[in-house]
Amino acid sequence: MNNYKFYKQEGNQYIFKNQPVFVTILCLIFLVIAGVLFNSARTFSYVIIALVVLIMINFFTKKFIIDMDRKTITGKHTIFVPERTYPLENFTNFHILATKYMGFITTNVMLSIYFEVDGKEKKLTVGQALTQAGIQKMVNETEDIMNINNPDNGHHRPL
Repeated sequence: MNNYKFYKQEGNQYIFKNQPVFVTILCLIFLVIAGVLFNSARTFSYVIIALVVLIMINFFTKKFIIDMDRKTITGKHTIFVPERTYPLENFTNFHILATKYMGFITTNVMLSIYFEVDGKEKKLTVGQALTQAGIQKMVNETEDIMNINNPDNGHHRPL
């Protein structure tokens, strides 16, 4: 049995673990800003507090599940997007998006997984990290769970 850093295994289901440290730090920064600005810009502070509440709700509703019994991947990234399920056979590739500040300081890296369904490209967001090394580990674990790099799996894709 494998021990995964980013996934919790329940039978043949692999459930992505949300990253509470990132969300907690982000919410604390916003709350400090709201507290500093409260006396001078009270309405803006309320907007920031509402944003923190929205971030926390998203944290608890976000999910990404790889079900190897049903051969599906289910994901829901925000409360505004409905839950979507795609068969593993429709998987096409991963996409990594790095956000840079001033062109060279990485501030956020996001991993998405793409599917082709009825001739249309669909995507699910897997997770976020602060570094590309963290995202690479996330990709490696996801590929391992999906059994992508095994030549006998029947899923031929260019690496």
